Amino acid sequence: MKTISTLREKKRYLAFEIMSEKTISRQELVREILNSIISIYGDSGASQINPSLMSFDGKYGILRCEREKRVETRAGLACIHNIHGIDVSIIVLGISGTIKGATEKFIQQTLVNKPEPERKNNCDQ
Repeated sequence: MKTISTLREKKRYLAFEIMSEKTISRQELVREILNSIISIYGDSGASQINPSLMSFDGKYGILRCEREKRVETRAGLACIHNIHGIDVSIIVLGISGTIKGATEKFIQQTLVNKPEPERKNNCDQ
């Protein structure tokens, strides 16, 4: 049975990028996000934020949260600096109302706009 749209809780999707020395597993990231949010806002605040990692490919990810709690979610992500001894930096690329919008606007656009590394020309003449 579907819930009436006016009673349904509105969600927001945060597109983010992780910069780290090594690859981070999805399970480690989920655990660290929850620990960070719980340490700042407690169990009650974490249940109101209702964070859920929708996708993660090792570098880019999408995190779902409640619409009214998107600022708190960003703060929770900003407080993560270390995951199992690996230094990390989480950069929020943007916030969208749909997963498709977050992917197209922020993640795919970031991949397109990254400059390619310069090639060295090894032709000695």
